[in-house]
Amino acid sequence: MLLLQLTLLFVLVLGAGSSDDIYIYHRAGDEVIMSCNSVNSSETSCSSVDWFYYRDIFTIDTIVSDGQINKDSPQADKLSLGRRCSLTITNISSEDAGAYRCRYRNTYEHDTVVYLNILTLSANQSTDPVGGVTLTCTLWGYTDSYCEEDSLRWLDEERDELKQDDDEVYYSRQKNCVSDLIITHQINHSRRYTCQFVDNNEVKISADYTLVSTAPVDLTSDSTPNKIIIIIIIIVASVGLLTILVIVGLTVFIKSRKKTGAAEEDAPKRAHVPDGEESSVTYVTVSYRSQNQEALPSSEVREPEEGEEEVTYATVKK
Repeated sequence: MLLLQLTLLFVLVLGAGSSDDIYIYHRAGDEVIMSCNSVNSSETSCSSVDWFYYRDIFTIDTIVSDGQINKDSPQADKLSLGRRCSLTITNISSEDAGAYRCRYRNTYEHDTVVYLNILTLSANQSTDPVGGVTLTCTLWGYTDSYCEEDSLRWLDEERDELKQDDDEVYYSRQKNCVSDLIITHQINHSRRYTCQFVDNNEVKISADYTLVSTAPVDLTSDSTPNKIIIIIIIIVASVGLLTILVIVGLTVFIKSRKKTGAAEEDAPKRAHVPDGEESSVTYVTVSYRSQNQEALPSSEVREPEEGEEEVTYATVKK
């Protein structure tokens, strides 16, 4: 077994970079189908096919032997063979990145080598002195893989490349196949960023990340759309509150007026003499009697007898 591994390692190293090698690019979570070009189209059985997985030059795993999935392989649950003995891997992750070699009838000359590269994109709270959020874009592949400088690029929602002098970001830093984008603040609450892997000016793979901010809105910022929306909300809320207060005030006033009117109607009607004014009314009492009674001298004053009537007259002085 050790001899077989050394032989496979020797073949892989010498054969790396040959014109028959296949480079494929996927995102985490995809399903991948890798062809075995050395298998004849008339082949109906995969009993003569082996698949080997190389995470690095020191790790070799036989994942398919004589057309059967190796149950001891960490990837066993995700592996299957398809048409012409192609290898299918479902729900791939960064652990599946690396080199896959297909061998048919134990002939080394026509091996098919497929390099699976997987792009991942994640967000973390930045530990950089400028703070903010850090987006990390990583291209996972065979251990010996190398990414040229600026091969990982960042784009905004308008598909424009982000530059270091942008006001919004403290731009990216790339180390081999890992690039960080540090965002110091956001103009919008929700914004999409894109990471691309470019090889020879050709975009091989890209991934999007929508960053949702929970920070409070800064009304002093230059975000005109947000400021307009906030102002409109404030105006509408103020008008609504004022309308409610006016309606409540009018209702209380109308009820109060109705109570006052009812009380005035129930009160007894009486003359009103202003305070501080003397009474200007003169009262005169006149007594008379029937004709069969004798007249008395005007100077004689007496109490009216039975049968006499007494009338009081009042004169109002102006």
